[in-house]
Amino acid sequence: MPIEFFEADGGVHVKQSFDSPTVYLDHWAIRLFSDDHELQDRLVNAVMAKGGTLLLSTFSFSEFTKASDARHCSVAEKFVERLLPNIFLTDFALDKVNEQELTEQDNARRFWPTADLPQLKLFAEMNQSSLLGFSMHGFITLAHTHRNHLSEVADSTAQLIKNAMENARKDSAYITKARNTLPSNNRTRTMIIMSELMRGFYLDPHAPIDENDIFDMIHAAMPLNCCDYVLLDGPWVERVEKMRLRIAKSQINMPIAKCFSQRNNGVLRFLEDLESF
Repeated sequence: MPIEFFEADGGVHVKQSFDSPTVYLDHWAIRLFSDDHELQDRLVNAVMAKGGTLLLSTFSFSEFTKASDARHCSVAEKFVERLLPNIFLTDFALDKVNEQELTEQDNARRFWPTADLPQLKLFAEMNQSSLLGFSMHGFITLAHTHRNHLSEVADSTAQLIKNAMENARKDSAYITKARNTLPSNNRTRTMIIMSELMRGFYLDPHAPIDENDIFDMIHAAMPLNCCDYVLLDGPWVERVEKMRLRIAKSQINMPIAKCFSQRNNGVLRFLEDLESF
């Protein structure tokens, strides 16, 4: 069971596990499954029947700061609540996953995503006081309530990453390395995935980098590394497929998530694959 309360040392504790099939939904996909009840039923039934896990991140929630209507948050809460307790809360701490990967000799092993302990604590506190059992009521709405502060934090983070990428693509030696170096076991899974996702921006110095690109990249990096299935925007699925081809060409054993978008009936193909997992 991904989230579980248990008694220990005279008190109630909470733990979570990351059980396959594991799924990550970009913001558009959360909205889609929240609004389309037929698709929602198929996803919920498949995940629950197979004992799988929906990965939720701080970025999953922060995207709701942009919602024009707080009701979008409550609709999403009702959708996610149907998957309880089969969720895993992550803080997307790529550096911590990278540290774990440094202990491995190759990239065949996939580690769990890092746990978002403050969010897990909040979830536990909100649910321990509820007489209705597990609930997401009010959880995503908090992001919308505190949208001004969260938007400032998100924007400043995106700007730091954008500045670093723009500085990197001014370095000719770095660009030559990005063009000629294949993925290898000399680098961790995290570093390979991040560099491959950014590679297209480095090789095309005129390609614009905007805030949405940064957020999409953050949405993609850890789920691609840790999950079985990821739903992303179409252009990012194309980047992932280029990555997959380069990994295959390098002949290293490095599994990554199956990736789908809304293009080419991607949502239905995802559901069919999940149902036959």
